Amino acid sequence: MAHEEFDKSKAAEVVRRITDSEDLVDILIDIEDYLDGNNLYVYKNWKLGEVVAGPYTKQYWVKITLKYPYEKMPDPEGGLRLLMHGTKISYRVALEKYPVKVKSEADYQPGTKKPKMKKRKIWLIDMLIPRKFVQNIDNKIMDQYEEEVDVETLDDAAAEGVDADGAPQQ
Repeated sequence: MAHEEFDKSKAAEVVRRITDSEDLVDILIDIEDYLDGNNLYVYKNWKLGEVVAGPYTKQYWVKITLKYPYEKMPDPEGGLRLLMHGTKISYRVALEKYPVKVKSEADYQPGTKKPKMKKRKIWLIDMLIPRKFVQNIDNKIMDQYEEEVDVETLDDAAAEGVDADGAPQQ
């Protein structure tokens, strides 16, 4: 069975995006309060999750993706608690690339000083949380984080002299 590949550099972009915005931090705090208030963390391994995508907001939903080591899949019973409140959850297995520990020259990629990469299985858990549970944020602010932005497309557009709205840059 083929697994989707998870790009760790996208997770780094998520961290950068979150740390650059107080509003996103506030949204994540509300999500954390929602998860904690529903006693999700009493279920095995749920507290080990790392945010690797989102939060993205839609009219009625906030989307977030959490990553877990494959060997430490969170207990699905915890997810059932959230389903009772209207949260939609999907689980998927992906492959994450990671650098090998360098012990000799053979551990480098040919012609570079970069370590070779290996792949390991991980769990990605997508959550669509009803927006009503993220209450401390003004709707105008929430609407700013509505879309998932493809960073490569923005970089390509900037290189071609086009801004994020598609208008030529002056």
